[in-house]
Amino acid sequence: MLKIPVLIRNKWHARVVLAMLFLATSLFVAITFSPFKSGFADAPNRGVGDVELYRAEVDRIHAGEPYYDVLASELRQRGYPTRSVFNWRLPLPVWGIGLLPDISLARGLLGLLGLTLICLSFKWLADEDNVNEGLLAVLLLSGALLPCVLGDLVVMSELWAGVLIALSAVGFGLERRNLGIAAGIAALFLRELSAPFCLLCVLLALSERRYRELAYWTIGLAAYAVYFALHTWQVLPRMTPSDVAHADGWIRFGGAGFLISTAQMNAYLLLLPQWVTAIYLGCVFAGCTRWYTPGGKLVGLTIAMYAVAFGIAGNDFNQYWGSLMAPLYCVAAARAPWALRKLAITAGLFPAKSPAIALQS
Repeated sequence: MLKIPVLIRNKWHARVVLAMLFLATSLFVAITFSPFKSGFADAPNRGVGDVELYRAEVDRIHAGEPYYDVLASELRQRGYPTRSVFNWRLPLPVWGIGLLPDISLARGLLGLLGLTLICLSFKWLADEDNVNEGLLAVLLLSGALLPCVLGDLVVMSELWAGVLIALSAVGFGLERRNLGIAAGIAALFLRELSAPFCLLCVLLALSERRYRELAYWTIGLAAYAVYFALHTWQVLPRMTPSDVAHADGWIRFGGAGFLISTAQMNAYLLLLPQWVTAIYLGCVFAGCTRWYTPGGKLVGLTIAMYAVAFGIAGNDFNQYWGSLMAPLYCVAAARAPWALRKLAITAGLFPAKSPAIALQS
């Protein structure tokens, strides 16, 4: 097992971390009042969006039409770009939902996955730190997971992948590695944007010489490669010279503005001014500090990796990508009050009730 380094060794380290968190959060708040602000969920005149597209596909598949014929027809009728293979979504979950007798069954399944995530997150945080952390995680997760059972949002692959990524991370935190691997691979099959998380898990397994786990990941990734190759094989014959691409592409360097907008993908935060999300994002980063367990390391690295990715890639209308990280953000943010308290004690800003607390690192 790879030994996790202790990063906060003394009060000066703690003070630097606290200062960085304060400056980052202040910057986030300032951005929400500046021209660099980003967001699409509350934009006026958004027109017909992805939910309507996927619901139409589900209805036609349910009526017996082939998935790829439906996909080609609906994308072109609605003016979506189709020049890139990545503009053609993988069959899951739309195809699977279309085969069900009723869409409410899909809501029930996703809701069950969400409930499992809530229960396991509570157990992990309560066992690792305290019950109050677990209860706060339950409260925050209720907002991130509420869209899973609302209306037709169940057709969004990002919701499924976000629940499964968080379930995978929590599984590793609880040392239920088979659950972690299975949920991570399932997330990849549902949305290719889950690939960075899976690759991070592979790298951690390799660095810590967990070869059995690495073998499972290899099998899962190989299966996904075949799945994506079959998808490409179906898509290429349906592409035409007249297909259009995104006018500006996905590399937009939206920076912190776009990152904040993705963090807003929580039912509670969408109802509040965006500066509240900016503070919440600061709490997410704070919750990742002083988390030296293997599961905590995975959560922190995942959040950092996607924060960088969202700062580089994504248009305003890709705000829904934040659903990939929304549940995991809740798990990290739930630790923030206690993580900040421990940092403040280590920094000497106020005395600890017990000398042992100040010495923890």
